[in-house]
Amino acid sequence: MTVLPDPFVSVVIPTYQRPEALGRCVASLVAQDYPQDRFEVIVVDDGGASHLANLVATHSTLRLRLLAVPHGGPGAARNRGVAAASGEILAFIDDDCTADVHWLSALVAQLGQQQDGVIGGMVANADPGNSYVRASHTLLAFLYRYYHVERRGRLPFFTTNNLGVRTDVFERVGGFDASFAFASEDRDWSDRCLHRGHPLVYAPDALVWHASMLSLAGFARLHFRYGGGAWRFHRVRARRRGHRAGVESFDFYSGMLRAPFVGGDPQPMRQSLLLIASQAVAALGYLWSALRHRVRTARQDGAREGFARD
Repeated sequence: MTVLPDPFVSVVIPTYQRPEALGRCVASLVAQDYPQDRFEVIVVDDGGASHLANLVATHSTLRLRLLAVPHGGPGAARNRGVAAASGEILAFIDDDCTADVHWLSALVAQLGQQQDGVIGGMVANADPGNSYVRASHTLLAFLYRYYHVERRGRLPFFTTNNLGVRTDVFERVGGFDASFAFASEDRDWSDRCLHRGHPLVYAPDALVWHASMLSLAGFARLHFRYGGGAWRFHRVRARRRGHRAGVESFDFYSGMLRAPFVGGDPQPMRQSLLLIASQAVAALGYLWSALRHRVRTARQDGAREGFARD
């Protein structure tokens, strides 16, 4: 009986100014239980000033390539990595994440069952002592649980720091929209997958650990940026689908605020308040983006009217 080889996988990592974290990420790929001769690692330096040339020499056992692009955000960097990939499967992870030893095997196994699907794995918090990081991860874990379990698989997006897809499916859907420079490119790409009939399949066994250092100011900036990205995403989605997305139910928000208590967080009240703050700051980001668009449109209309009078 002929034994078919394991599918060849291209792992794409966008990176920007985090050489130490990137080194830990790549080291976790060295430790994968997936055969090393059946995957390559493509690191795309998104215009950073860090020197990464030693990375290839340090991890000489890997098929590791380093590409450089002008700074344009992670979506554009991932697209460049995909363009250079030779695998029949694409796996995405971020430079501030480390992969569980079974990560690639779990993604590939799930894609063997759902060849036209998009596989998203579990993203666990590698810094539980940081309350701001913990709040962001509590929110993400709630979203995955709410849509995948309570809504029976109606998960609307996966984050791109733990994602697997067949290359032919990616090509049919198209790359990440680089105009979402630093937020919501994952939501837009996931929505395009769903729109084209490719299901989003959650694979909790495909685990990565996310280590993000956040202060209060960083927490606020992150969620403000999420809000701005959400505004752009909802406009693009409405044009694609012909209607606007509805507002989430009261159960959604009440469930989100209960999540720290249900999950056994050591500071559930503080975490619940941080979740409220995240949504308030995101709303400000959403409104700020809408206002900027309105002002910009008014100026353009005024300039056109002035040109017409002249």
